[in-house]
Amino acid sequence: TTNIVGRRKKPMKEIFGVPRLRKDGTPGSIVDIPPIEVMQRDHRFRKAWIMYSAYDAEGTWLLQQELANRLQKKAWKEGYNLFDYYWTFLRHFGEVLTDMERRGIRVDTDYLADVEVQARKDRKRHLQAFREWASTLIGPDGLAINPASSVQLCTFLFGGAKNTKTGEDTEKVRVFKVPREEVPDSATEAYRAQEEAAKTNPDGSMAESVENQEDEFDQMKAGQLKSLCKEYGLKQSGKKSELQERLRGHFLATGMQENGESDAFGSGVPSSSEDFDSMDVSDLRDACAARGLSDKGNEATLRKVLKDDTAYSLEIISEVGTKDNNAFYTISQALERDGN
Repeated sequence: TTNIVGRRKKPMKEIFGVPRLRKDGTPGSIVDIPPIEVMQRDHRFRKAWIMYSAYDAEGTWLLQQELANRLQKKAWKEGYNLFDYYWTFLRHFGEVLTDMERRGIRVDTDYLADVEVQARKDRKRHLQAFREWASTLIGPDGLAINPASSVQLCTFLFGGAKNTKTGEDTEKVRVFKVPREEVPDSATEAYRAQEEAAKTNPDGSMAESVENQEDEFDQMKAGQLKSLCKEYGLKQSGKKSELQERLRGHFLATGMQENGESDAFGSGVPSSSEDFDSMDVSDLRDACAARGLSDKGNEATLRKVLKDDTAYSLEIISEVGTKDNNAFYTISQALERDGN
């Protein structure tokens, strides 16, 4: 009715809304809608209630009159207009629709219940088939993929393709934080089997676990770790284990960069906190946008968001990056070199 007959239907809050009183008795900005019984029976709302109740019927009649008038002005064939076409071919269909709306449609609820059960089984089966196919391409991660996540699907199906709007290549690898309870049992078992296989040598003997090897960070106290984080411009808050992983990630990432390799995210080594301190607001917003972070807030907020993201990224690099004896040698070598 707004666009065709120029009569806007006002919402109930606009017609019947009553401002909520403040403590001092003056009307506030919050508007409440009275109960239906009050709007029907209270003399203050009687006229407005009648107008509101009759609006749909009146609006429907005005729409019919206006649309019929418009159709009559448009020719269909010689001697006839589009309203004649409507009256000949579409009017009966409209009556069927109104009859269906008034009487309702009979539904076989027992049949629908059976179909729903079968549909849920089919969905579960197809979901498992999709995940198993995905696992043949990307390993155990495929068993944990969430088809309801458009971001995960885009990365899996189209990662590395060129964005037609920006002209840039999309990310081939992304890390998603997924609650443990949402990871399927099949994926958990596959991850466990992968870890066991990594611990076994080709001859069947157990390989020495790099995870159990100690590095310089294991020998340091929390104060020393914080001092080292400060020296390299890294975030200094967190538990001792977080500081250790942050530093390991920093040196692993730096070592990969020196060797011309990509980090776990395929996007280069994250900047240190010192880099962010020298940026202005515009540069900080660009850095946030490049990392897929929110660029809202003042300079201090943006700098904190980037520092937190850097710390988290370094911890993930340490966790998922290639961990072999060379990695720990890289850490030792870097510390020794920087110490000199």
